[in-house]
Amino acid sequence: MIPMTGLFGKIDTKSLLLRKIEPGDGPTLFAYWSDKEVTRYMNISSFDRLEQVQEMISLLNNLADQEQAFRWAIICKRNNQVLGTCGFNNWDQENHRAEIGYDLGRQYWGKGVMTEALTGLLTYGFQTMGLNRIQALVEPANQASRSLLIKTGFQEEGLLRQYERVKEQFIDLKIYALLKNESNCV
Repeated sequence: MIPMTGLFGKIDTKSLLLRKIEPGDGPTLFAYWSDKEVTRYMNISSFDRLEQVQEMISLLNNLADQEQAFRWAIICKRNNQVLGTCGFNNWDQENHRAEIGYDLGRQYWGKGVMTEALTGLLTYGFQTMGLNRIQALVEPANQASRSLLIKTGFQEEGLLRQYERVKEQFIDLKIYALLKNESNCV
């Protein structure tokens, strides 16, 4: 781990670098966040303008400055390419828990990228942020994400019925969690 300003540091894994999202990442993230398959299970509609990405980057970095949430760009060390993003949403410092979220450009699906990124993210959450519980909310139909969570040690805890309003409809979400004492990342 390489410290940055405040608590929001870089995360270094074998083949990836997780760093703060920069405005220059906008065009690549636009390609991902405008792809209906990538945003299919995200709580945003696909973007249709680059300005939306720049607004999102600004929002995410402001939340990091306020230590409410952290979102990293996932960078391939070999070619410095932005592959996607991941991070902690809804950081509850009092209760030492946070929710994770992630996305990846479609061309990188199924290649182990997110497994490696999440392992680094989980280690950072437990060791640097002092989290005791990391949770994820996933649409039941998102089998790839559910499998990734199980692979990285999360346990399914239940179904939250009509928990969130996304894209003009109420959706069910499955909740997964990993506790610090259950993790291989500490």
